[in-house]
Amino acid sequence: MVDGATRVLVVDDNREICAFLQAWINDAPDMVCVGTVYDGRTALQQIVELEPDVVILDVILPQIDGLAVLEEMRKQRLKSRCVILTAFGAEDFMAKALELGADSFVIKPFDPSRLLQRIREAVQGEGMGQGRRERKGPAWQRQAAVEELIARRLTELGVPAHYKGYRYLKDGISLVIDDVELLARVTKVLYPVIAKRHRTSPEKVERAMRHAIETAWSRGDVEVLNRTFGYSVDANRGRPTNSSFIAKLADQIRLELRTKESFS
Repeated sequence: MVDGATRVLVVDDNREICAFLQAWINDAPDMVCVGTVYDGRTALQQIVELEPDVVILDVILPQIDGLAVLEEMRKQRLKSRCVILTAFGAEDFMAKALELGADSFVIKPFDPSRLLQRIREAVQGEGMGQGRRERKGPAWQRQAAVEELIARRLTELGVPAHYKGYRYLKDGISLVIDDVELLARVTKVLYPVIAKRHRTSPEKVERAMRHAIETAWSRGDVEVLNRTFGYSVDANRGRPTNSSFIAKLADQIRLELRTKESFS
C-alpha cells in the first residue's frame, strides 16, 4: 500500500460490482480498497473497525439501507466520507442523503474513472487531499487543467477572485464538467455539495454566486460577456442565472478539453 493512500471501503450487495470496484481502486496510485461489504449492518461494523477515509455506499442494501447507514454514522460521529451509489436520481432522496452526511453521488451505470474522481473530491472536501499526498496520474493532471481553464475564464469575465462566489462558481463549473446531470439538481444537490465543501449553507452559496455574476455584469468587459453568453441570459435582468452561467462555461471548457485531447 502506498503511504498516505486513501483507504476505501466498498459497500454493495452485488458481489461482482464489489470485486470490479476493488480492482479499480487498488489499481489507482493513490488509493487502496480495505474491504468489501454486502449488507448495511456489516458495513457499520466495518466502518467502525477499519475507519476508512471514504465509504462507497450503495443505497439498496440487505438488513439496513444506505440512508440508515448514513444516519447511524452521524449518530456515532464516524468520520469516514461517503460517496453514494444509486440507480435513480430522485432529488428528495439526494437531499436527504446530503443532509445525513453524504459527500456526493454516482448514478448507476457509472464510469469507474468518475467514481475515482468522486473519491478524491470527498477526501479534498475534508481538507486532506493535498496535505496527505502528491497529486499523481492523468486524473489529477486533467483536474489541474480544468481548474486552470475555469480560473482563466472567470477572470476574463470579470468575476473578482476574492469573492466567495468566485470559489463557489469554480467548484460548480468543475462538478458540472464531470457530471452534467447536476444541472437538473442545482438547488437540491449542487448547492448543498458546494456548501458542504466550504462549511456554509446552500442559500449562501446561491447568493454569493449571484452577487459574483452581477458584479461581472456591472464591471466586466461587455464584449467578452456578450461573446461568451450571447442570448443565453435572462431577458429581464440582462445576466444569466447561476445555473445557465455554470452550464455555459462548463460546456465551453468541456469542448476545449476535448479539442486539446484530440490533438495530444
